[in-house]
Amino acid sequence: MSIFILSWKFFTRKYESNKINISSFLPIIGLFFGVFTTILTFAVMDGLEKDIFGTLENFSGGTTLNVNKVSSTDLAYIENYLNEASLKYVKFIDRKAIINFGEINKIINVRGFSDLNFIFEKFNVENSFEEINDNSIIIGKGLASNLNVSEKEFVKIFSPLDLKLSSPKVPQKPFEVSSLYATNLLDFDLNYVFIPYNAGIDLFKKSGNYGYFFRKEVIFPEKITQINNLRVYNWHDTHKNLVSAMKTEKIAYISFGFLLIIISCFSLLSTMSITVIQKIAQIGILKTQGYSNFLIIKIFLIFSLISGLLGVIFGILGVYLIKIIENKYSFIKLIFGNYPYLEFPILLDSKKIIYISSIAIILIVLSSIYPAIKASKLRPIKSIYSK
Repeated sequence: MSIFILSWKFFTRKYESNKINISSFLPIIGLFFGVFTTILTFAVMDGLEKDIFGTLENFSGGTTLNVNKVSSTDLAYIENYLNEASLKYVKFIDRKAIINFGEINKIINVRGFSDLNFIFEKFNVENSFEEINDNSIIIGKGLASNLNVSEKEFVKIFSPLDLKLSSPKVPQKPFEVSSLYATNLLDFDLNYVFIPYNAGIDLFKKSGNYGYFFRKEVIFPEKITQINNLRVYNWHDTHKNLVSAMKTEKIAYISFGFLLIIISCFSLLSTMSITVIQKIAQIGILKTQGYSNFLIIKIFLIFSLISGLLGVIFGILGVYLIKIIENKYSFIKLIFGNYPYLEFPILLDSKKIIYISSIAIILIVLSSIYPAIKASKLRPIKSIYSK
């Protein structure tokens, strides 16, 4: 009889009745759920992070240079460096202001860009940018709903912070709603509007943050970063609380999966320890038939290895099944409804799958060492007559 078959039957059959020992399959079931949960958590969180972090990077800029108080000489030096380095950027200006439509007023963040197409080419923006001029404004669908404003209608932007002491009139400018955008992320759609850069310069004459906006994260040399009053911001620093919260949540969910794997290991340890007690006589018979201590240990290790492989294989297949169903039916949205953050890919990383599977198999095999050694030390004659 093959030692693999012997090992399998030794643990999956009850003593005397030869019926299936259900408890011997519990470690496999537990390992399945542990591996399934851990890999699926990685896949879901990786997809969610890619979607949200990508949106944050596009929306807030991978890197922004704030040049509010930078001297004109240094400003010229910066622009010369950016052009020589062939870095793609747009100029920006932003400020808090008040948007008005009819009797509704709301404090919002206004951002002016020298090239709006550069910013929104990855977002869900209605209409063409060819229609945009210096009197155009792009607002979020959420804000449009709150204001009850539609495309082609006019809104006003007031900037109280640019009020001159010599004039009681608050600086204002009318804008035509040329497009609506949607990110479905945080409160961006409700609190941000976008206008052309020249319109922003004209409106925010006394105030406003301005500088250079880069779609992707850029690493600048010291000759740039050490310029007086220059401020360099990366998207993950700007949103560090959200990034940190998502990574903490990811660790918590993954820890739950590994906890199931550890519980499976203890389950296997318990099952094997009970088997040693119940099958002392059989172990003694195997020894009298010439099975060495090493072969007895091998029987235990082989069963733990088979259990590990079955649990891992079923866990991986389960995750791939979920991915196939999600790709075809988007069942996550069907279950939870039309909420933000639910349209993201399930990303399966082969390296992570290998790491998780390897750790699970190693842990399950290690958990069988103690009962295996205990069984190998039983004395043959004493074992046979112990029943």
